[in-house]
Amino acid sequence: MKTKLYLSVLSLALAAAGLAACDKASPVAPAGTVLSVTANPTQIAANGVSQIRVVALRANGTPVNPGTQIRLSTNLGTVDPLVEVGEGGIAVGTLQGDGRIGTAEVTATVGADTSATVQVQVGQPAANLSLQATPSSIPETGASVQLLALVRDASGQPLPDANVNFSAEIGDLTSGGGFIRTDSSGQARDTLRVSEADIATLADDNFQVSASVQTGDALTTETFDVSLQRRPDANFNANQNGLQVAFEDISTNNPTSWFWEFGDGDTSTAQNPTHLYSLPAGQTSATFFVTLTARNAIGESSITKPVTVRAD
Repeated sequence: MKTKLYLSVLSLALAAAGLAACDKASPVAPAGTVLSVTANPTQIAANGVSQIRVVALRANGTPVNPGTQIRLSTNLGTVDPLVEVGEGGIAVGTLQGDGRIGTAEVTATVGADTSATVQVQVGQPAANLSLQATPSSIPETGASVQLLALVRDASGQPLPDANVNFSAEIGDLTSGGGFIRTDSSGQARDTLRVSEADIATLADDNFQVSASVQTGDALTTETFDVSLQRRPDANFNANQNGLQVAFEDISTNNPTSWFWEFGDGDTSTAQNPTHLYSLPAGQTSATFFVTLTARNAIGESSITKPVTVRAD
């Protein structure tokens, strides 16, 4: 009898322990549970916080049991991985920004196939991007160009920690084309080195540099044209009127000085000189070889053309 009584007491104790363990286990969401999830606020700073509120209801609209666990996940920032339902079927978690900028999609999941999502804008996307290149004009022999990008948010304030990517039609960037993060003033800097060989590949007298900033799903790009300072390409026209010839400079690439050799020993430094020739005795016409040398700060070039004059 004593043995049977002992076993009965032991069985009751084990059963009680089992009931206690069952009481501590999390309730399981019933089939057909419906989730809804909201965030407050829906826009936070890059390191800000948003409260994630999940409501879990049975198919008949009544709250699920308190203690039911709901899983939370996010693609941006961090979020409480597991939250428990309280009164009214409500569970609350926290989304914390991690410094990155973009759209966080927070997903609440219960069971195998029941989920709901909410989006939170983390950080201000770039609203304005300006680009400067210094100097804005370089010689055809090559130079270094300092690139400065300034990124501002929708309120016009500098946007720090934004990823800026510089690119250029020619030359080599110090960044190698990688991302540069803006500083506390919303500025990002890079250096472009352009060689004479790079410039020789260009058909035009300018080339383009650009900066792009990616914030969340938005891409903003700004471009800037850097002009080239080329040595002059000397050329001229000659308009003859008897022994007098009016010379017209048609050189390109912005010459700043001119030197004319008229072929008879006389010279001029005017841009568009007029010259009076003399014919050798007994001749009614003569041909002179005229040379124009055009110069600027980059270099010079010369051209020689025959000019024939005739007596009236």
